[in-house]
Amino acid sequence: MSATRRKLVETGFRFALVGVITGLVHYGLVYLGVSWLGWDSLVASSVGFVVAVSCNYLMHYGWTFAVDAHEVPPPHGATLGRYLTMVACGFVINGLVMYLSIQVLDYHYLVAQAFASVAVVLWNYFVANFWVFKR
Repeated sequence: MSATRRKLVETGFRFALVGVITGLVHYGLVYLGVSWLGWDSLVASSVGFVVAVSCNYLMHYGWTFAVDAHEVPPPHGATLGRYLTMVACGFVINGLVMYLSIQVLDYHYLVAQAFASVAVVLWNYFVANFWVFKR
């Protein structure tokens, strides 16, 4: 396997693992907000989204897309700015899918969150890999 292909596979695995971890954080906060704190599902999803993406950035910057030991990492300023742009778009995607799934399609909030998560993960993978953390 070529070094480029191996790096892509490794990055994909790390991206997925970080996604599972931050997905659990997001879902946990959605459930806690709705079931224990009595928040509206869209509010709980939004709060969970903000907390999860904060953890997500730190893990992706420091591990998933980390540079090799001999390379200088990109500055946080440029990377964080692109990441926040990606996240802002993901936040809108999450909210739209949640709204449509709950208000229009009448799905349970956890099912709606599953659809929203898939949409945001697909968006994030391509944008993070080819723009946000690109060297």
